[in-house]
Amino acid sequence: MDALELRRAAEAGDLDAMLALADLIGEEDPEDPEARDWYERAAASGRPEAMYAYGVVLRCDGDEEEAEPWLRRAAATGHTDAMVEIGHLFDHLDEPDQAREWYQRAADAGNADGAANLAALTTLRTPSP
Repeated sequence: MDALELRRAAEAGDLDAMLALADLIGEEDPEDPEARDWYERAAASGRPEAMYAYGVVLRCDGDEEEAEPWLRRAAATGHTDAMVEIGHLFDHLDEPDQAREWYQRAADAGNADGAANLAALTTLRTPSP
């Protein structure tokens, strides 16, 4: 599907096309607000992958407060990458207990990144004897 067809499909409400168009626009120009708009439209549908993607975009833009509810909504559906991203958010905010909880949830659900981040957090945050 070329860019024009992708845009038409996205404008017609195709969620996969919305995400693909947002990715395409963001790759061409990471500062283009249209990419963020397409992620938001897709996220509003309630699709876990879209809520996760929009939460990541918001977090990368430095808007952790707005990102967190979108990531939590995705995580509530079992989206383990969203769980890891929430762990990153809390780790960045220097809240290791919260970060550990979310990494643990992701790890318990089989996410390798969650397990790796949990191990790293535990190693880095455990005082030396």
